[in-house]
Amino acid sequence: MARRHKVVTVNRLMAVVDQPAAGTAAADALVRAGFPAEAVVVLRGDADADRIDSLGKAGGLLARAWRMVQFTQMDQMVDLAVYEAALRDGRAVISVHARRVADRDRAKQVLAAAGAHFINFFGRIATEEISRWRGKELPLHPYLRR
Repeated sequence: MARRHKVVTVNRLMAVVDQPAAGTAAADALVRAGFPAEAVVVLRGDADADRIDSLGKAGGLLARAWRMVQFTQMDQMVDLAVYEAALRDGRAVISVHARRVADRDRAKQVLAAAGAHFINFFGRIATEEISRWRGKELPLHPYLRR
C-alpha cells in the first residue's frame, strides 16, 4: 500500500464536523460557493489522523524534533492534535485552501452554516482562531489543551 502524503495546513482553513456525512455536505457547499474541488479536502478516520501527525510520531525522530520546534513558535500547533483526536473520535475534518481574506471569509460562512466548529486558519506566518471547540471534550493530554 502506498504511503499517503501528510496533510498540508499552510493557507488552509480547517474545521471539525461532528458527523462524517456532514463533512461531505460541507465540502459540496464549499464547491458550490466557488472553491475548486481540489482546494477542499475531507479527512476521516485513523488513516487521515496519521496524515496530520500532530506530534511527529508517524514521521520518525526528525519529524518529532521539527514538531517540537513548531510547537514553540506557533500557538495554533496544539490545534493539530485536536483535529487528529477528532478524527480518531469518528468526526470529520474539512480543510479548504483559502489564501486570500475574501476566500477565508466565504469559507467561514459556509462552514459555520454547515455546523462546523473549531475553525482555524493556518497561514504561512500567522494563524487565526475563528471558532472554538463545541461539545464534549476530546481525550487529549492536559499539555495539549488550550
